[in-house]
Amino acid sequence: MSVNDYPQVGRGWAFPPRWRRSGHGGPGDGVLEANDGADHVMEAMIILLRTMRGSRVMRPGLGAGVDGYVFEPRTPDACYRLADDVRRALVLGEPRVIVDAVEAVAAGDADDRVDVTIEFRIDRHRRPNSLVVPFYLAGTS
Repeated sequence: MSVNDYPQVGRGWAFPPRWRRSGHGGPGDGVLEANDGADHVMEAMIILLRTMRGSRVMRPGLGAGVDGYVFEPRTPDACYRLADDVRRALVLGEPRVIVDAVEAVAAGDADDRVDVTIEFRIDRHRRPNSLVVPFYLAGTS
């Protein structure tokens, strides 16, 4: 995706910050990588979901609180609560996104993973996007 696809989103640093060579070959040859469009928004969503609630002093409510699920068994109840926390974090913390659906499902190929699928739109007139974020929990289903 490019910034022309989603001009309202803008452009920002890639995270974690990455450098690439610009091709000049001299001192100061590196260029800080940036991303834009839907990639920029998806990266911000992942950062938001991986942020521990209360870890940002000026915004204590920021984050999804998924760290609280690390030692929980993979039960349907835990999956439901995880999906609810993810949805709440995105609605409150990422205003560029319209969340259509969030579903957390225990992964069949790993005993400790829950895949959270997020269906979203960047604005109300655009096509839907989807993002799958794996979270690792203790226990088996």
